[in-house]
Amino acid sequence: MSKSYKNETYRTDKQPDYIEELTSRDMRGDYVAEEAGIEAQTQEDIDEGWTEKTQSPLAGRISGTMEELECIQSSEMMTSDEIREGIKDSLDCYQTCLETTLRCLTIGGKHAEPEHINLLLDCTRICNTNADFMLRNSTYYPQTCGICADICDECGDNCDRFEDDFMKECAGVCRRCAESCREMAR
Repeated sequence: MSKSYKNETYRTDKQPDYIEELTSRDMRGDYVAEEAGIEAQTQEDIDEGWTEKTQSPLAGRISGTMEELECIQSSEMMTSDEIREGIKDSLDCYQTCLETTLRCLTIGGKHAEPEHINLLLDCTRICNTNADFMLRNSTYYPQTCGICADICDECGDNCDRFEDDFMKECAGVCRRCAESCREMAR
């Protein structure tokens, strides 16, 4: 059984409907944005009250506008070598603190005090998160670097109060990570 098809001619002077819709929507968005004095934003952004200088609602306590955060991130002072080193230091600290936590729990006593274990676990979590933010080139990695540096400093001080070699090693790795993160947070 064969089907027959009509030989239809297509008009080339008219664009498909979806292209016309996109073109007219973009034109309306640009027109409204120009009237508002805002460069190249979508109509949806304008309807929601966003401007180039609007702070992200996700920013929470983070100060500054998205534009300022992006300037920090794209700063020419940061090289890919510095970022790679920051990622490496964060992952090293994550691994060392996790191994130290397990060893402390095995030893018990003052090594397994809840405050000490919680601080080690906080350090592992923030270091892992920080490495993730830097790997993804997140706009917020300067903020995660800042908090990571603070927690690593505190964890290093806490580990340094022990006389064990593995605890001293953990303190050193934490301090190295804190220093690296502080550079990234600037």
